[in-house]
Amino acid sequence: MKTIKTNLLIAGGGLASCILAYRIKSLSSDIDFLVVEKDHQLGGNHNWSFHTTDISNSQFEWLSPLITFRWNEHDVVFPQYSRTIKGGYNTITSIDMHEKLMPLIGNHVLFDNAINYLDNKVAKLDDGTVIEADIVIDAMGNSPSKGITIAYQKFLGIEIELNKTHNIERPILMDAAVEQIDGYRFMYTLPFSEKKLLVEDTRYSDSSQINEEEYQAQIMKYLDMKGWQDCKIIKKEKGVLPIILNGNYSNVFNKEIGMIGMKALLCHPTTGYSLPHAVKIADLISSKIYNKSNKINDDIKQYSIQSWKKDEFFRVLNRMLFWACEPSSRYKVFQRFYTLPESLIAKFYSREYLFIEKIKMMIGMMDGFKPPIKISKALKALYRNE
Repeated sequence: MKTIKTNLLIAGGGLASCILAYRIKSLSSDIDFLVVEKDHQLGGNHNWSFHTTDISNSQFEWLSPLITFRWNEHDVVFPQYSRTIKGGYNTITSIDMHEKLMPLIGNHVLFDNAINYLDNKVAKLDDGTVIEADIVIDAMGNSPSKGITIAYQKFLGIEIELNKTHNIERPILMDAAVEQIDGYRFMYTLPFSEKKLLVEDTRYSDSSQINEEEYQAQIMKYLDMKGWQDCKIIKKEKGVLPIILNGNYSNVFNKEIGMIGMKALLCHPTTGYSLPHAVKIADLISSKIYNKSNKINDDIKQYSIQSWKKDEFFRVLNRMLFWACEPSSRYKVFQRFYTLPESLIAKFYSREYLFIEKIKMMIGMMDGFKPPIKISKALKALYRNE
């Protein structure tokens, strides 16, 4: 049996782990850490996007080398209107992130090793290796559901290469002028080059099930409508993100081990975006390690609890969306939301808003809840606790 000793063990090699490892390495080459990933590549098969205003200017600056694609504006499309919204939008692809990180942190990663036991000092791997660490951080994904009520944002994405240029200059974050199936449904399109596109069928649903054949058929129907049917499929990605409705966060957090990423439900409660949280907590943890703090797990827990309390506003909106709206009418809430000023839309995504701005967002979105919402349903959604 082999034993490895390290100062910091990061369990899991997903987005939050990678950004944390990158930030630690950029601050100091002397910090001893180890990332354990069960697969053969960092980040899996994913694309992560965020608005530039979701993080601070300094955070954007240090994250910039990892960004794969950048745009200065994006579009939304609804049955009643379409709109171009100014502001930076960015995407990191897992393949690109892996290739950029390996020269920097490759010596700090153990691939193809699954962890079968983890506590606040020790990890045991399937191959018998034991890792002893001063600090252990659990970032192994699989968001917990104990004590938490969630709905789902689920998607199937297909990256395609066309035989002609597609003439899409900027992302289409939501094209909801499509048939409303299985809740709020929209198509999400990112232009990766003049001929390459990522097209996702996304649904805000009460069910986590994805019928890949049906999703792909709907995507192909959309491609036909856009004149993009003459294409080659490069790869596919599917995912299910939690839309948090309610719950007791104390049931989620492990009291002994610091948790980050989706393991700690660190994502935007309504959109599911997780990269901004990954950046912010990487900043927090790396600075604490750099300054030799001995209360890192306490700091992680405090960050998570404060975020949970701050996000009650979004959980109220989510409960209204899922418990008070008919599934086929959910799109009306977002259709109304995107008529708000660009500054308020940015505040919504960044989760950084004043009380008066929260009130403006709520009032501005309320029209989207009617009709067919009933007052009795709305009140039940607001105060339901299950």
